[in-house]
Amino acid sequence: MIKKIPEMGEIKKRFIKMLLEKGALRIAKGKEDSFTLKSGRKSPYFVNMGYLTDGEALQEVKRAYAGAAARMVEEGKLERFEFIFGPAYKGIPLGALMCEGLSEFYGMNTKFLYDRKEEKAHGDKATDKSIVGANHFEKGGKILIVDDVITTGGTKLGVFKKLEELGEHKVVGVLVAIDRQEKMGDALNVEEKSASQSIEENYGVKVYSIGTMRDIYEHFEKGMKLEVKEAWLEYKKKYGAN
Repeated sequence: MIKKIPEMGEIKKRFIKMLLEKGALRIAKGKEDSFTLKSGRKSPYFVNMGYLTDGEALQEVKRAYAGAAARMVEEGKLERFEFIFGPAYKGIPLGALMCEGLSEFYGMNTKFLYDRKEEKAHGDKATDKSIVGANHFEKGGKILIVDDVITTGGTKLGVFKKLEELGEHKVVGVLVAIDRQEKMGDALNVEEKSASQSIEENYGVKVYSIGTMRDIYEHFEKGMKLEVKEAWLEYKKKYGAN
């Protein structure tokens, strides 16, 4: 049965609530309780999609990703795509869940692709040596890249290089769970542009997200202690992108 596509605000609110309940979204109690990111930055919050391992959580992930993509296609914000690419490792289950969700809820039948960290050295190496599902790829196919969180964007930039192995194709967008809306760089070196801005400028591809740092902040702002609020605003001032 084809379901009605929910509004983006509803998808976002339900998704953030689920992340918090399942422990995938953690909020620091103050500066001393901040989370150290891979970049070395001390963040007032942390999102780890790896915490979502039970059936209930995965069902919500499927609903959120499929609903967000279907809503954006419906509104003409995202071009209709035939393929979903989930980069290893966290993008693989997300892409699979989304592919299933689009078919189950909205009757959109897409194909799923993902990459290998190590090239295949056995069996039919010609068809999926480094990208699984490549044997089903059609020349000129439209691809939506799906992943978890975008911070500085280093991993996402490598994906575009990997997709060149498919030959002629078009990436219609990148869909992530949370866009941290941060400038690229690390704790000490802060660049002018965010990862989303860099991807759009360098590849002509827009980054879409189910939620953003601003959404998370607004969700908790009313109940925030002064110390916590100050930590958020200080972090945003130092690393936040417009």
